[in-house]
Amino acid sequence: MMLVRSGGANFLMNFTSSYTSYYTKELGASNQILGYLSSVSALVSMIISMPAGWVSDRYNLKHVMGIGMAIQILMIALYAFAQNWVWILLAMVLNPFTMALMFRSQNVMISNSLLDTDRATGMGLRMITAQILGLLSPIPAAMLIEYFGGLSVEGIRPLYYFRLIGLTILYGYVYWKLMDVEPSIRVGKVNFLKDFREVFKDKKGLIPWIFVGGCGSLVWSTMQTFTIIWCVDVKGADAFTVGLMTTISTVAAIVFSLPSNRLADVKGRKYAFIITRPALWIWILIIVFAPHPSWLLVGWFFRGLGMSSSAYETIQVELVPAHQRGRWLGITNTFSALIRIFAPILGAYLYDSGLPALTFLVPLAVDSLIRTPLLMFKVPETLRKPS
Repeated sequence: MMLVRSGGANFLMNFTSSYTSYYTKELGASNQILGYLSSVSALVSMIISMPAGWVSDRYNLKHVMGIGMAIQILMIALYAFAQNWVWILLAMVLNPFTMALMFRSQNVMISNSLLDTDRATGMGLRMITAQILGLLSPIPAAMLIEYFGGLSVEGIRPLYYFRLIGLTILYGYVYWKLMDVEPSIRVGKVNFLKDFREVFKDKKGLIPWIFVGGCGSLVWSTMQTFTIIWCVDVKGADAFTVGLMTTISTVAAIVFSLPSNRLADVKGRKYAFIITRPALWIWILIIVFAPHPSWLLVGWFFRGLGMSSSAYETIQVELVPAHQRGRWLGITNTFSALIRIFAPILGAYLYDSGLPALTFLVPLAVDSLIRTPLLMFKVPETLRKPS
């Protein structure tokens, strides 16, 4: 059921994912407002992450996931019927609840059902399933946008109608078929603070990992809102180019996923992460310096290669025992969300500055000079090889 959910949702998401920022801008949002919208979403995420993580360790994960799926359907409805950017603000307030309840439950269920020596590969196979189905979306999405009037509100809106109907059917089926996933039996009275202190007891690498995650939030949240806007407005990409970019990235992720994740299960999680990371740095450099829109297709190939490994997610869940993973993901996301409050605003100011390329070059420096070395030297390897 997790494969069905993630595969179907990814297929539907790829109809709209490349156009969300542009759609919001066409609804009247300025670059500054785009940054503030993401910051509001991150603020909500920071507030709810730890309580949601605690709930994930305490209650039936099927019920927790069901609430998250219902909230995502409501969120997409707000996009579909939006009359101005304020509707998008309401949707982005709901988005953290979906992430905290649905995606976190999914990650805990998947990671807990895989052996240590197969976990990266298993998570990678889930990603391949989702990516293959997602591969079917971008080109039809681009054709529909052109049919309904191009890169405009009325050209993009029908894609959200389609996604809303599809998610309602998909999530209804998944919840109907998904078995109950009860939490681990825990002895003693409910104690919220004690439960979180338990996560840090006698463990190495948790504090460095929190900073690694925070740096990652800074990198992605600074660029994310403005990447497609830059490609369209500055580099000259049209709807078909944007659709091809997503397709090429997906194909590259599928092709390299299995070998990169087997590498993580054989050589180590950190090794697999570090060996694929430079591909993302090449992608950022191509975004900035591409002399023609066709170069963006090359850039998104490297993006797919860089995103092909599940090593990062595998390290994160393996740093703590299975019965603590909901709380641990709540802790890491709280700190990351704190960074995501300010990063989109930073991105907006960089983009509106005289040197908008800094929106991408600053994150590149953080990722290559701070985040990757921190993970390499301060976070322990989590792969436990059989003796």
